[in-house]
Amino acid sequence: MVRTLLDEGAITHRGEFHSYDGLFTFARPVQQRVPLTLGAMRSPRSFEAAGELSDGCRHAPSCTAEAYAHAVRHIEAGAERAGKDWRSLGIGAWVVFATGPDSLRAKEAARSMVGIYASSTPDEQLRRNGADPAELKPAVEAIGAGGLAGGVELAPPEVAERLSVAGTPAECAEKIRTRIAPSGVNHVIRALTDRRPVRAFTGPELDGVAEVDDQLRLISEHIVPALA
Repeated sequence: MVRTLLDEGAITHRGEFHSYDGLFTFARPVQQRVPLTLGAMRSPRSFEAAGELSDGCRHAPSCTAEAYAHAVRHIEAGAERAGKDWRSLGIGAWVVFATGPDSLRAKEAARSMVGIYASSTPDEQLRRNGADPAELKPAVEAIGAGGLAGGVELAPPEVAERLSVAGTPAECAEKIRTRIAPSGVNHVIRALTDRRPVRAFTGPELDGVAEVDDQLRLISEHIVPALA
């Protein structure tokens, strides 16, 4: 349905779950074909559906070679069912990301966001990232009760390290090179984190964390060349 609306600008459909009568849009794509990708986290079937039915997959939040390799294997299986070359698909690693000259501050900023995202991350996915769900249970319960700041404080730093790319530009480049690139993922979607979302979601003011504009400059000047 989405594919038809993007390609043709209008759709009439009667289905088991959705019905549309003359749904249309005047917006037309600039490029010849707008890619349609699926987000997936937990189950093999969601990765396989992305490979079979769409133009790619966005996998979040993970940051280990095992987790991404698991996703890519099932994306490949889905693509094969549809007679597609999985290497032609856009397979993106969505990661909590923070970089700057102060490694500890960058990792603390990333930890704040990981604590929030981990509360909605399936146990199977946590295990593929080398994290024991029991380690995060106190944080998840606190966040579920509305205590974001307290939940973040209960998130173990070592778990945040496994579920984010954070640190100096050299540390971030090394993590991408060793944990993400070998799996078959072909691009990284960086959820840049600075002091502003940390303050908005959890309260504390993290001085010394590089602003987003500075992080973008560091990515361009240091991380991208290091990965070329």
